[in-house]
Amino acid sequence: MDFSRLNTGRVIVGAIASILLIISTLFLPWYAYDLSGVQKAAEPDEWICGVGDTSCTGFDTFPILRWLLLLAALAPLILGWILVRGHKLSWAPGEMTMIAGFAATILIVYNGIIDKPGSGIAEVGLGLDYGYWIALVSAITIAAVGFTRSLESGPRRTRKAPGTV
Repeated sequence: MDFSRLNTGRVIVGAIASILLIISTLFLPWYAYDLSGVQKAAEPDEWICGVGDTSCTGFDTFPILRWLLLLAALAPLILGWILVRGHKLSWAPGEMTMIAGFAATILIVYNGIIDKPGSGIAEVGLGLDYGYWIALVSAITIAAVGFTRSLESGPRRTRKAPGTV
């Protein structure tokens, strides 16, 4: 195990982003109701956060996305393990971390900006809370950590397609 292969700055940034993604998914509120709009539009039992709950976390709201985000948060740890152990890969180290970060970013953007949870009257008064934005920035940071590590590997050697001269 050779820890000199790790970039200290990237390790710190990746670790902080991973921890923040885990904390924001599990504990911080992603969605909150504006009570003035909800009282006029929907009954409390129609809220996506549950009866009487005015805010909910990403873990509470999404049964599948919660696990995908937690897996994406592990990507920098796996990248560090690969680098320390010196595993030979068929791709540049950092590319899978970058892909995991981009996938998490797209899923977070889709579920918060493009298509909020709930339908019809349950969406009235539903807004994004600070935990959503922390998760989004953390996922973008994980993608950036993977991207900067993949750039460090140098240009990729390209092969010609079969049958070409």
